Amino acid sequence: GLPLLDPVGALQLRDPEAVEAAARARALGASLGAFRCVHSPHFPQQYAQFAARQELLEQLEHLQFLLSDQSLLLLPEYHQRVAVGAPR
Repeated sequence: GLPLLDPVGALQLRDPEAVEAAARARALGASLGAFRCVHSPHFPQQYAQFAARQELLEQLEHLQFLLSDQSLLLLPEYHQRVAVGAPR
């Protein structure tokens, strides 16, 4: 594949968290080939199922927030903002 861009060197990142995240991403990428599962002929299908499940879980979490007390507490502020921005 294409060589990966070094975010620390090429983008001049100085934020310690960004530098640490880039180092972790490099280490994880280097160790990926050691996992047997990625060499399975079923991996693409299994990964697609896993990704779809994760997406559904994220949607569920978002919907649960929308139904939560915290979200309902923000509802009056939302209606006020909509009323202020509405054409007269």
